[in-house]
Amino acid sequence: MNPEIKKYIKLGSSSWAFEGWQGLVYFQDYPKGRFKLDCLAEYARDPRFSTVGMDLFFYQPPSKDLLDHYGNLLPEDFKTCSKVWEGITIYRYPNHSRYGSNKGKVNPSYLNPEVFNETVLTPYRESFTDHTGPFIFEFQYMRMNDKSIEEFCEDLDQFFSKLPPDFQYSVEIRNKNFLDPIYFETLRKHNVAHVFNQWTFMPLVSKQLSYDSITADFIVSRILTPPGLTYQETVTMFEPFDKIKTELPQMRSDVMDLIRIAVKETKYAYILINNRVEGSAPLTIKALWEMVEKEFK
Repeated sequence: MNPEIKKYIKLGSSSWAFEGWQGLVYFQDYPKGRFKLDCLAEYARDPRFSTVGMDLFFYQPPSKDLLDHYGNLLPEDFKTCSKVWEGITIYRYPNHSRYGSNKGKVNPSYLNPEVFNETVLTPYRESFTDHTGPFIFEFQYMRMNDKSIEEFCEDLDQFFSKLPPDFQYSVEIRNKNFLDPIYFETLRKHNVAHVFNQWTFMPLVSKQLSYDSITADFIVSRILTPPGLTYQETVTMFEPFDKIKTELPQMRSDVMDLIRIAVKETKYAYILINNRVEGSAPLTIKALWEMVEKEFK
């Protein structure tokens, strides 16, 4: 395959530390308690993977020490896609026990550029610049009495206007009613990518592509679950994530459409595949590379 074409296609998993990938991705022995910390180096040497999702930082701000550690495991210029700490993207904390006394309260750090710069950008700039691809701002479903599409887009406009331009940013939404021209126009104004997500209640990527939805000079996609199935349902179906249990031809076709756009428009496409979409991210990615090789001989 022409390396000039291949360089635009960044395929990887949403995360990487899965025991069920032993014998599929991981072949070396790890000291007790070190697998999750150290296996990223072996992941990054696998030719199937040209990016990876840093999902762990959705639940806590990144630390300089941890970024230093992961940076030392990755090859030079291996770019990752980092989810942004939810403490910045949540408008109102859900009524979930893990939020403690914040349950149900409005988050004072919601889309606060100073908090983002201090808790996220600063450690990345100090320790992980060579491995920093797009940041992913994932917004959980917003109730209508929280934010209208107009209010949400005004928030995004104000926020991204205050961020430094030397990083790439992307937005993932869970409100299908937010797939509106004003949303795409707001992202395009700041060269922020819409994240093409396949998720339980969102329209398929092919439907999202039917809008004027390429909003940046790069592309980001997260393929998470089959339509209509929840997180827990797919975990139960697919663990330990070592084999494909349900092929999704439409999903694979949609990913190929994103890749065709990337190649045609010479944009880098970061496409993250989750174990929970077909049963095993490495095997889904292998199948996608075979489709790419066939089309772009």
